[in-house]
Amino acid sequence: MQHRLLTLATTALLAAATMAVHAESFVSSASSAGSESSGSVSDSIGASSNSSKKDDRKVGQGRYRVVDVAAAEGRPGMMQVALAAQDGVSPDAMQTFNLYVPDKTLAEQPLAKGQTVRVKEREYGLEFSDDASQRPFFLVLEDAWRQQMRTKVVKA
Repeated sequence: MQHRLLTLATTALLAAATMAVHAESFVSSASSAGSESSGSVSDSIGASSNSSKKDDRKVGQGRYRVVDVAAAEGRPGMMQVALAAQDGVSPDAMQTFNLYVPDKTLAEQPLAKGQTVRVKEREYGLEFSDDASQRPFFLVLEDAWRQQMRTKVVKA
C-alpha cells in the first residue's frame, strides 16, 4: 500500500512538473513571438484596391486564396498578402483584402500565390493559418485587445 502511494505521489509530481514546463515554454514563446506573430486590425488589415468597402475592415471566417505576396510599399520589414474569399466566407465580409505581416513571419511560414489560408474568428480577433497544415502563423487582434497587451515600462 505504501509503495502504491509513493508511486502515485511520484506520478503526480512528475505530471505537475511537466505541466509547469509546458506552461512556462508556452508563455515564453508567446511572449517572445508576440510582436512578430500578431498585429492589430488597424495595422494588419487593409482593403484591396478593388474593394468597395474601403473603411470597413470586417474579415469573415473561412478560406481565402492567396492572390499575391509582395513587399508592402512604404512599410519596411512588412509583407503584403492579397487574399480573396473562397468557401464559407460571409457575403457581409470583405471578399478581397490585404493582410500585412512582418517579413520574419513569412520567412517561418512562406505563403505562395494560389495557396489557401484559413481564417478563424476568435474572441480576441482573427487567427490565420495555412489551410493544408492548419498551423497558425499570424494573429490579428482587435485594436482594444492589442492596446491592453502593450508592454509598459515601469520605473521604480
